[in-house]
Amino acid sequence: MSTANHTLFAESELRALLEREEGQFLEFKSLWDQSVGSRRTLDRRKARDFVAECVAAFANADGGTLLLGVEDDGTPSGHGYPAEAVDDLLAVPERRLRPAVRCHTQRATLDGHEVFVVQVPIAPEAVMVEANGFPYRVGDRIVREPQEVINTRKEAYRRVGYEQRIRPEATIEDLDLDLATRFLGGTVFRGRSAEELLTRYGLILPRAGTPAVTNAALLLFGKAPVLRWHPRAGIRFFRVAGKERRHGAERNVAQLARIDPPIASAIPEAYRQTKGHVRRSEKLHDLFFREMPEYPEFAWQEAIVNAIAHRDYEDQAREIEVWFFEDRMEVKSPGDLVPPVTLDLLRSRTPVHASRNPLIVRLLVEAGLMREEGEGIARMFEEMEASYLNGPELTLEATTFTVTLRNEPIFAGASAEWQATVRRLPLSLAQRRVLVAHPDAFTNEDYRRLNGVDRDEAYREIQEMVALGFVLPAEAPGRGAVYRIAREAAERAARRYARDANAKNAIPPAHTGRAPAWLAERAAALRSYFAEHAFLKNADYRELFDLGRDAAVRELRRLVQEGYLRMEGERRGARYLPGPALGKPGE
Repeated sequence: MSTANHTLFAESELRALLEREEGQFLEFKSLWDQSVGSRRTLDRRKARDFVAECVAAFANADGGTLLLGVEDDGTPSGHGYPAEAVDDLLAVPERRLRPAVRCHTQRATLDGHEVFVVQVPIAPEAVMVEANGFPYRVGDRIVREPQEVINTRKEAYRRVGYEQRIRPEATIEDLDLDLATRFLGGTVFRGRSAEELLTRYGLILPRAGTPAVTNAALLLFGKAPVLRWHPRAGIRFFRVAGKERRHGAERNVAQLARIDPPIASAIPEAYRQTKGHVRRSEKLHDLFFREMPEYPEFAWQEAIVNAIAHRDYEDQAREIEVWFFEDRMEVKSPGDLVPPVTLDLLRSRTPVHASRNPLIVRLLVEAGLMREEGEGIARMFEEMEASYLNGPELTLEATTFTVTLRNEPIFAGASAEWQATVRRLPLSLAQRRVLVAHPDAFTNEDYRRLNGVDRDEAYREIQEMVALGFVLPAEAPGRGAVYRIAREAAERAARRYARDANAKNAIPPAHTGRAPAWLAERAAALRSYFAEHAFLKNADYRELFDLGRDAAVRELRRLVQEGYLRMEGERRGARYLPGPALGKPGE
């Protein structure tokens, strides 16, 4: 395995990297075992197995960086291995993988702890962990993919990957290096020269004389006129007067703007243009809103940046198009979906990763303009639904991928009286949302789709409403069970809360009375946990209850709200301590 300590990360760059979230291109791994309540050196075989799995997954996807000796929250914690065990650990990519993966490694000391950096390249063919298949990186997870699927994807990129091709007639003088420096100032390598940064991200390739320039570099940072390199790499904006386009004498379409590359300056200009054309919605003034835009900002920004990152640049006859209609906004991007991505997977919010333009994608992620792979579409659904709008509609027709955002609220059909009733009930936002969106009856699937939760969490929250008397028990339990609204009981409760002088016009707390069963179960386990631990982190909670990251965040937020836990710190530095409602071990 080759090592190049002086060419990987300076100490300031490593510390900046530790502030990042784990995701498609970054993984932290502790080399300590704390499962028994006291810290001890992680079993050497487990450590080697993890390195093999993670390196192969990065290599089979779009490469990445593995930091060993670092906790999930980015805290350096070092290791307890002797020199020969360290050598064995760092030799894993060549000894345990087929074909071998040649990584660059770095040993660094941070806060008195030795950590190892493993920089993993994109492999030209599928990489197997001996006797354990072909792992593949999707966001911050590792999945298994068939060898032929990975190889087909890699062969397609080698054959038609527009972004990676060298433009022999272009030189580094055709790039706006000042723009590149500003744009890359958000990465961990800020402070390095523009040419070094471009080389680092594979946008220019060293060679005798002047560096070779890729299409990706020209698309991102090319000097005007960039159209000489690609005639249709920009974005056009249109406004339609009405809900449908008309032609001829009744034409109702006006072109608002056209933005040409480079991408680095086109993205902020596209955001500026869109923000100016997204109106304030009169439809969203009721219930929990005062005044809101037609579409949540994250949703339309993600639709635009995804179009720029994933469009087919081989198609030089079409541009990205953004259309504003009376009832919706459409973002149209040239190109088919890249296997194994399908509409069904995207619509179900299943994390899936495949890049047509991995050089551009990685740069946009590291510059902070794009969510990690597998996160953006799911977050779009969440943001739309949190704004009481239907989730984005995803379609693929004639090699054009379209994201449609509609501005009609899901509660538009509910009466003002029923909305006022629901607002006064002692329920969570998710529970009130389903009562307004489905004022007569709903199913577990309706609840899940509306609130982005899994089946078990939806069931628990529905049963809370049943226990409070606002929802009737399902007549026929099981899949497809229908829960009908107990309107009279809800209206009586709402009038009672309205009479409460202390409530006034405030929204009642998310829970009153006896704790639901799942909270009681979590509390019992947490009491035992805190008998041996001073505090709890998100990663500890996920391991304790075998949950994914999003589910853990939701449950921790609820436990804090109910007083079982109290939170110190923010984001990845957050930790949880026992709250007053938790009581003491043994209670």
